[in-house]
Amino acid sequence: MVWLRLSDLIQQRRRGRSSLYRDVAQGLLPPPVRVAANTSAWPAHELGEIDKARLAGADDEAIRALVANLVAARKVAA
Repeated sequence: MVWLRLSDLIQQRRRGRSSLYRDVAQGLLPPPVRVAANTSAWPAHELGEIDKARLAGADDEAIRALVANLVAARKVAA
């Protein structure tokens, strides 16, 4: 599994830290996963699914539903 750290997301999406966490708060990005005591990261496949949906023309409500499904799938897999 590929994990993306905050610095990777900032570079990849060309957005600042605050903007990314605002998207998390608004349900447009899933929250990061704690992968170690002081380390959080995002599963790259989840961000890829969101990007595919955006490219297909999904609006914010559709993205929020997708994010909710991705987060729920984390709990099932755990």
